[in-house]
Amino acid sequence: MKIIDAHHHTWDLSVFPYSWMNNPHPTGDISHLKNNYLIDDLLEDAKNLELIKSVHIQCQGGINSPVEETEWLQSLSDKQGFPHALVVYSDFLREGIEKEIEEHCQFKNTRGMRYLLNYINNDPINCFAPKEALLDTTFKKNYSLLEKYNLSFDMHLWWTQYSYAFDLIKSHPNILNIINHAGTPRKRDEEYLSNWRNGLKTLAQAPNTVIKISGLGMFDQQWTTDSIKPLVLDCIEIFGINRCFFSTNFPVDKKYSSYEKVWNSYFDITKDFSIDEKEKLFFKNAEKYYRI
Repeated sequence: MKIIDAHHHTWDLSVFPYSWMNNPHPTGDISHLKNNYLIDDLLEDAKNLELIKSVHIQCQGGINSPVEETEWLQSLSDKQGFPHALVVYSDFLREGIEKEIEEHCQFKNTRGMRYLLNYINNDPINCFAPKEALLDTTFKKNYSLLEKYNLSFDMHLWWTQYSYAFDLIKSHPNILNIINHAGTPRKRDEEYLSNWRNGLKTLAQAPNTVIKISGLGMFDQQWTTDSIKPLVLDCIEIFGINRCFFSTNFPVDKKYSSYEKVWNSYFDITKDFSIDEKEKLFFKNAEKYYRI
């Protein structure tokens, strides 16, 4: 089966500092990330799989400007053929970023943007954003620019923020929103998962929203196919085959399993799906939504 990894990262610590790697992280110890992960490493991890394309998600590289990361990644793609699409970063809480967005778009693989939204008041370990950005006027203004530049938005947030996200998404029907990591369910108790599922049902009401199923090891670090299967199937049931696709979150999730294990689990979970359904989940939907 052909696959597209629609969510991976690449970094070279000799090029950029990636200072966020020194910060506390909701998944716990992330010291394993302080090693280079290059395109050759991705291809080595995928050597026994039919990986045909990939999508790189921003890592807040760059020294003087985040556009430096985009330029570097485009150079990797030009030399090695991977990644095929870039989801890039700008600080959406900063005024006047349109020129920076224009600069990102000078690179042919740029397809979307991501600003990490995760925020819980008085719970700093679970905050990637310094405030509830979804309610911030500057954030909303910058988000609205995505339509002008034909960019999608990768949305990384907790279920407690889904209602805010839904209000924003509804107000901009021409911006495609790609929910990251199955909506990042960070707990596995039934009360939490019930809220997560209900929130996804709200988000799914917006036709300009799709979901990436990935990163399920971050908060289930001894995961098995059986432990992630209900979450995978929930996403597919709620959003439908045409609005879901698989990816890995490597190398972040490399701490919890091999690359092959992730894909083999997806293969096993969908073994009774039709060929058409599997092709959509494993590569066709990623091609469609990231325009690759």
